[in-house]
Amino acid sequence: MALSTESAGKVRQKTRAYTQSPAIFYALKGFFLYWATNKDNADLQFVPYAGTDTEAAGGADTGIDAAHTVYVFYGKKTATAEDVYLYLFDDATNDAGAGTDGRANLVFLGSGDEAIAIYPDGIPMTAGLVVKAYTDFDGTTDSTAGAAPNGFVIIGA
Repeated sequence: MALSTESAGKVRQKTRAYTQSPAIFYALKGFFLYWATNKDNADLQFVPYAGTDTEAAGGADTGIDAAHTVYVFYGKKTATAEDVYLYLFDDATNDAGAGTDGRANLVFLGSGDEAIAIYPDGIPMTAGLVVKAYTDFDGTTDSTAGAAPNGFVIIGA
């Protein structure tokens, strides 16, 4: 699916539904201020993902199968004790190429943890976008039902 961008202001509004954390709120505020000042407030795309999809065998296929750039990666883990390592893959359909397609990760070691990574200049992706949750850092064991984070990725052209 081709990118479906919209105004950065609309994308910012969509992020507010995901967290009540002041730290995450101010990190996002900083990103959007930077975006408006330094990137001419260019259009972005909000790509939500559900934890139940990220724990599937191939990960969450976000439907993005075009070249794009990742600017923000956010997740909030459920209230479970299981460690979760959440990865972004530059792939159109699955997590099969971890050694070559893995681009970014978030780590959740506590119950209810949330994490955000902001890439002001972005991470270029050529094939697509897949989000996958594991219980180990090297991606050999899929996360179990109910432990994987929900969240979103903000991308641009």
